[in-house]
Amino acid sequence: MGELVFRKCQYGKEATRGTAVPATAVWPGTITVPADRKPKFPAETLGIRARAQRGVVHQIGLDGITLTMEDGIFQKLPILFLCALKGDVTGVEQTPDQHDYLWDFSPSLSASNAPNAMTLEYGDDVQAFEMEYAMIKRLVISGRIGADEPVKVEAELFAKQITPTTFTGSLSAIKGEAMIANLTKLYVNDTWANLGNTQKTDLLREFSVEILTGIHPKFFANGVKTMSSHGEGFLDAMATLTFEGNATADGYYDDFVAGTEHALQILIEGSQIGSGEKHSLELDLYGSFEEVIPLSSEADGNNLHAAVFHAHSDREATPHLLAAKVITDQNTV
Repeated sequence: MGELVFRKCQYGKEATRGTAVPATAVWPGTITVPADRKPKFPAETLGIRARAQRGVVHQIGLDGITLTMEDGIFQKLPILFLCALKGDVTGVEQTPDQHDYLWDFSPSLSASNAPNAMTLEYGDDVQAFEMEYAMIKRLVISGRIGADEPVKVEAELFAKQITPTTFTGSLSAIKGEAMIANLTKLYVNDTWANLGNTQKTDLLREFSVEILTGIHPKFFANGVKTMSSHGEGFLDAMATLTFEGNATADGYYDDFVAGTEHALQILIEGSQIGSGEKHSLELDLYGSFEEVIPLSSEADGNNLHAAVFHAHSDREATPHLLAAKVITDQNTV
């Protein structure tokens, strides 16, 4: 029988979307997978005490796969953003011979971003399964400062189908650099060009950034039950924030009332890579507050403000809404 301790998940970036590839790396978190088909049982007039006599599968496809890292590590971020925001990005070394690679996922709002797809392998010691054409619909990165917690990463994906397979062998998990919630910084400025110039200290208590990629499966009359391709729709993002209830937070309530726009940056840092840059994840959003609720809760006798920051275009000649930048010590996924 299959044992829980032998469950695992692996992935490989596809050269051609929809064509399965062997896994190249281990996913360190968990995976949940729904059924890839739902048989229908037509009700027919049979002259017996049974409504149906057959089951029929009309469509095959997966929607609602989740990949989760309860304890996020920087090295696994590039594969997620490649399949969510912008494809064919490569890491560029920032400091000669220090292996501090910058992955810049700045999606275009006016052209295709050609996101990549991956093949997922998952299973246990009894059976492995693979799912090709896996792409990310939704990505959430969250953390609580002062709660002795890591940064959590969760992705929701769709894929083509489930096929029994055998695991790609000889893949080892990496130790990785931990993403720690307490090592988060918040910057708020007025324009995209000024992103990251003004740090807001003694303010952010908790954050959750949700990205809706707009990527979706497409089905055509191609004589198959499975998806044929994918499309790119609207890109949306939202940051749910908990602020210390101080004068700065009160100022953001005033901005909410006035509809003031901001360029917001959440920066999560790790240790220095050799003598180069630090491991980091930079999440950039332009937009305005959808709501700010003063005194929404308290912690240890301190009043807190709840805020929701809604990303939208900044209306520049080259419009901006969202970007993600990762620095880590790997230039492959």
